Amino acid sequence: MKNTVFYVDGKPFFTTGLQAHNSSGYSLAELEPVWRACELMEVNTAAIAIAWERFEAKEGEFDTQLVKDIIRKARKKGLKLVLLWFGAWKNGHMKYSPEWVKTNHKRFWRVRTHDGYEIANLSSFCEETWKADCRAFCKLIETIREEDEGKKTVLAVQIQNELGIVGRAVRDFGDVAQAAYEAEVPQEVIDALKKGDEREQAVKDWKECGAAESGNWWTLFGRRGDELLQAYSMACYVDKMAIAGKAIYDLPMYTNVWLEGGFEIPGTDYPSGEAVMKNLAFWRWFAPHLDMISPDVYVSQPSQFQHVCHTYNREDNPLYIPETGASAAHAMGIYRAIAEDGLTGVHVFGAESLLDENGNLKDSARPMHENFQCLKAIAPLLNQYRGTGKIHAIIQEEFAGDTTLHVDGWQLRAVFGDYPRGGDYRHAVKQEAYTKRGRGLVIHTDKNEFFVCGSAFTLQFRTNPSLTTYKVPQQDYQFEHALDYVRVEEGHFDADGNWIVDRIRNGDQTDFAIFVYPDHGAVRVVLEDMLEE
Repeated sequence: MKNTVFYVDGKPFFTTGLQAHNSSGYSLAELEPVWRACELMEVNTAAIAIAWERFEAKEGEFDTQLVKDIIRKARKKGLKLVLLWFGAWKNGHMKYSPEWVKTNHKRFWRVRTHDGYEIANLSSFCEETWKADCRAFCKLIETIREEDEGKKTVLAVQIQNELGIVGRAVRDFGDVAQAAYEAEVPQEVIDALKKGDEREQAVKDWKECGAAESGNWWTLFGRRGDELLQAYSMACYVDKMAIAGKAIYDLPMYTNVWLEGGFEIPGTDYPSGEAVMKNLAFWRWFAPHLDMISPDVYVSQPSQFQHVCHTYNREDNPLYIPETGASAAHAMGIYRAIAEDGLTGVHVFGAESLLDENGNLKDSARPMHENFQCLKAIAPLLNQYRGTGKIHAIIQEEFAGDTTLHVDGWQLRAVFGDYPRGGDYRHAVKQEAYTKRGRGLVIHTDKNEFFVCGSAFTLQFRTNPSLTTYKVPQQDYQFEHALDYVRVEEGHFDADGNWIVDRIRNGDQTDFAIFVYPDHGAVRVVLEDMLEE
């Protein structure tokens, strides 16, 4: 599994963050609620959009000061920053492009439909559009380098936002695009298909149409050729931007994805040509200079959430979720993505919307806030044990009262619901202040050592010896308070990765299982295995 692309001072960095609303980056004043939300949600990163029309309102005149001010403000707040370039595309449209681009149809071509109509979408086949877009993007990267080199406030840059075509077209049918469609498919596409994994959708489509090694896009892909040509064009467009930007300042760069939905009709249910799951192989093949292609995951159904994460977690693509919701469903999905897919970071969209009229967190923000409290406490372990199989998710499935994990010689039973008598007296009157849906993480760091964090469950431990063990401890017949805990501590890891003990729990606090609360951070549990050698 590929490691994270986020690093701070040479060390892997798990980013928890909030993304501002899309137009908030137009002024520092509009960003004030974002900083407030980041503080209350206890995150380490903010994501803020830089709109092309704001950055280059007049051609060739760049407002670099606002970008510098945003970087400085984030640094002052102790936050890392991800900047989002809203250039030619945002959500399948050109809404954040400058007026001088939008109004010059002759120089900056629009996408044309199959019956000749222009739509409000810039063509990825237009060289003038790419030149103007890339020039502004490179100026942004140059500004970041001037302001931030050596200070490393900016972690990464997103190129475009959910790019693709939304409208009455699956692809551009303009003269240049049509000529490309009717021409021989480029040899690099043929080569990639021949070497590609048979499980990739593009390879399946090609083989279904006869696996021809020459011909136009219809010959090779049938109806799928329309969208795959659009995906190829857009991947090449973005990849060239990444190459140009990294030549100025070698920051991690990625693009994000509006996922398939509804009937999965390209151009209607999602932006046609973008790196949705069925196009992901094309994007990885033809935009290799992107460090990540990252899904915006708003689905709530657990199986759908898992499927998206499994798909985008690839050897050539570390999983990062730049946009998601703050609900309990999304909070549970994030823990599972950490345990099963080596998640490298997550941002909740709409920072300002998490605050009420008094500037306090809404109840709807509570589930993800609880996650962030826990992840903040164990961040170094997320990086250290990513992809090792040592991180396990505790998830309360629908109707479940408990669940059991089998972990390297141990059985762990999580019991969901209100905390029993062994719960924390400090929270006895605050039961309603916590999300009731149980979830958390267990990290097995040594033979008999575990770190636990989460909400709304207690955790019990029993040994799980092999069948060849002669004498087995009679734990099955003991109450929980008879179990031999060597050490139980509440605490957190500091910036240098050192475990800091905030409270020792040995004694009465272990009588009825290990309880966890989000604002405790993490709990370290060390047990004696009690098996005879």
